[in-house]
Amino acid sequence: MIKFAIVGTGAIASHHIKAIEALPECELVALCDLNEPLVKGLSEQLGVPYFLDYKDIPANVECDAVILNLPHGLHMPASIFFLDNGIHVLVEKPMANTVEECDAMQAAADRNGKKLAIAHIQRFFDVNRVVKEIIDSGELGTPCMYSEQRSINYFLPSRPAWFTNKKMSGGGIVMNYGAHAFDRIFYTTGARPVSVSASCQNFINDRDVEGHAQIFTKLDNGMSAVVTFSGYSTVVYEIYYYFTGGALKLSGTSGIFIKKEGEKDWTAVPFEKTSGEFVGEIREFCKYVNGEPSIIPDYEYSRAVIDAITKAYNS
Repeated sequence: MIKFAIVGTGAIASHHIKAIEALPECELVALCDLNEPLVKGLSEQLGVPYFLDYKDIPANVECDAVILNLPHGLHMPASIFFLDNGIHVLVEKPMANTVEECDAMQAAADRNGKKLAIAHIQRFFDVNRVVKEIIDSGELGTPCMYSEQRSINYFLPSRPAWFTNKKMSGGGIVMNYGAHAFDRIFYTTGARPVSVSASCQNFINDRDVEGHAQIFTKLDNGMSAVVTFSGYSTVVYEIYYYFTGGALKLSGTSGIFIKKEGEKDWTAVPFEKTSGEFVGEIREFCKYVNGEPSIIPDYEYSRAVIDAITKAYNS
């Protein structure tokens, strides 16, 4: 049994809580958040203690692992604190704001003999698993290009303010959704960037993060990838993979369509649905903690995502 604490009880925490409850090898033992009414209500509902300062957890609760749902700028210090206290860490994506912070986090894991993993969720969506299987099978030939178009209202009042504070978030829509795009590209194709360039701007407010961006990436398997983000309206979420013998189209994370050479229409690809992406993620993290083979994203993988995002900003 792995005993979990969750630090940060915002929207994403509900998915982690449900996943922990669904897995017999897991137990939730503590919650932490600065918002006392929120975390207190949740702790009463779940029957576990709550804390306002994560530094109080190790001395007061028997805890094996922690899930960190914090502003990106806090990932490094919180991860190092828990690793130095002998607690395994699963940190929400992106790993940190810089590659140097990523390196410091892994150094803490190494010196304490504890596991550090990052919650890049894309491999746990059924559609992406199936896309990877199709690519690996070679049935559409050689993959050539990737294209993603995603628009979302990034500046809704409901979004926590830290997301649009560059010091705390590390960036805007590229840091947040670009981490998902690079995760999907890395996982499904197995490729890594050889070059990254981008144009990032903000046309609607004075926040110090970008509201729209286009990213162009050359990959080490010969593919290229273009990712287009607009943070001003929620109207599009489509992904295309182009091959020498056809193409795949994804409708967000809900459906896959295939078109082979000579075919006029897209055909839906049937696939088996698993127990859910967050259940899969927590299950794989538990395997990792227990020293079993696991597909949970590790330091090297997650550092590569931050390196790609950094290169997009620096370009």
